[in-house]
Amino acid sequence: MNIVHISPNAPYNDCWGFQENLLPKYQSKLGHKVTLIITNLTHFNGKIEAVEPTTFVSEDGFDVIRLPYADYKIKKLNDIFLKLDVYGYLEKLNPDVIFYHGLVSQTIFDVIKYQKRQKNNGRECVIIQDNHLDYNIGRTPNSFKEKLLRFYYRLLNRKTQKCVERVYGVTPWRKQYAEEYYNISPLKTDVLIMGADDEKIDFINREHIRNKIRHKYNIVDEDFLIVTGGKIDAKKKIHFLMEACGNLSGVKLLVFGSIAEEMKSEFQKLADKYSNIIPIGWIAADKVYDYFFAADLVCFPGQHSVLWEQACAAKAPCLFASWPGMDHVNNGGNSAFIDEVTVDSIRIQISELIFSERYFTMKAIAESDVTDIYLYSEIARKSLNI
Repeated sequence: MNIVHISPNAPYNDCWGFQENLLPKYQSKLGHKVTLIITNLTHFNGKIEAVEPTTFVSEDGFDVIRLPYADYKIKKLNDIFLKLDVYGYLEKLNPDVIFYHGLVSQTIFDVIKYQKRQKNNGRECVIIQDNHLDYNIGRTPNSFKEKLLRFYYRLLNRKTQKCVERVYGVTPWRKQYAEEYYNISPLKTDVLIMGADDEKIDFINREHIRNKIRHKYNIVDEDFLIVTGGKIDAKKKIHFLMEACGNLSGVKLLVFGSIAEEMKSEFQKLADKYSNIIPIGWIAADKVYDYFFAADLVCFPGQHSVLWEQACAAKAPCLFASWPGMDHVNNGGNSAFIDEVTVDSIRIQISELIFSERYFTMKAIAESDVTDIYLYSEIARKSLNI
């Protein structure tokens, strides 16, 4: 099958771990011809910068076409109606499936134009979209500007959805957001979760990696090791977890990641206060799975990040904050949830889990094949199941 991904809003760095990298990679591994058309924006030294438009082959095995945004004669329109001119490329690539990332760009009209042209020539082209926004990181309907934008985005999707086969939310909540914010029919939506790159998880050497990390930080088998981390800000509530674990008998807490400026003082205060807290700072993204291997429990008590799904993919038992529409990280019992996140509620949950019968049941489920759904080899298969 000939598949073209179009990502009209995202920066791109080759071989990173975003959806735009990993879906094309694993669809290509399934034997399909895959091309990614994306912006000429890239992450560089903590900033987003433009690079020269170019075409190249990703190290992950698919073609990449970088394009600049269309330049409107009325310059103010450039920021509002972001668009990549993709129609000519689609005519040359001749895809059977177009996987279009996002619901807010004018680029979709080039895609619809191509699909209609193909239909007139007696050939089908399937369009799939996904949505990565929700009420935390997407639009909110409070101000006049936001109401106007919501009206525009709903109008855009009303004009295009009759040509779209499926709209995936990358979490259940983002599926719901697509339905509520963009007025997309629930009959058309589904969930296509984000997850982990199979090749970054060294399952074969799992036990060796686990023992090596625990030995490095003087963590013995009798210790119940909890691992957490990421971009540590107030919304992640990792300071609640630190307080809850502080001096908890038999527990050690390892925290990795970069700390937001507003959290540095409190974080350091808690790390100094409790001897069983082990802060290790930033680690490379590829090494995160090693620390999940070392954990007896992975805990994220605050706002969602893709680390949730990656911890599930590493087959670690997990404890998460309970969010409406986020139950996809529990597939048959690999994870538990904290209903009301406080220091006391976290401490109670952890105390009840420490090497308990309930915990070992969670661990057995987490280590079974039910958590394969969080691997991109499986996600790629589902993405094309229409």
